[in-house]
Amino acid sequence: MTGTTQPIAPAETAAPEAGTSDPALYDSGALACVVAEVHNTYGQRHCYLLRPDGSREAEVDKEFYVSPFFAVEGRYRMRLPLPGERLALAVHLDNEESRAFTAVVQGRRQPATVPSLLAAAVRRPWSTAAVWAGIRRQGIHLLLRGLPLQPRPRSNPQKGMQP
Repeated sequence: MTGTTQPIAPAETAAPEAGTSDPALYDSGALACVVAEVHNTYGQRHCYLLRPDGSREAEVDKEFYVSPFFAVEGRYRMRLPLPGERLALAVHLDNEESRAFTAVVQGRRQPATVPSLLAAAVRRPWSTAAVWAGIRRQGIHLLLRGLPLQPRPRSNPQKGMQP
């Protein structure tokens, strides 16, 4: 599963402190909602509107085919801390029997200037290809271990999500 999360504006938002670049949006001092955009390897994407609780966790039913190894069932549980100097978010997929999948994203804040983006591209020119190859290598490994494939259901793109 790949994707991004982006806070979205509630009906009333408080302005960030002067000089900060915090993208989180608040309603009465609390994070109001986050949009999690999920992509699959078939070029499709789906958005989930999440309403984090006081501990910045949110749950939502899985509605989108992401992998041939997981059916479109279960429930996502996401930990969505506000980004500071460091970011650590987690996505868990739970089904009736157990936790089926966990993904963790960690990183450190850096300015997205033209020079820093170019430097990152030079340092890691093959990062997208490496992720692509890693996903396929892991898929082959799971097939060889005998994990059954789940058929891809016919789906209609969400409104506003067409390529």
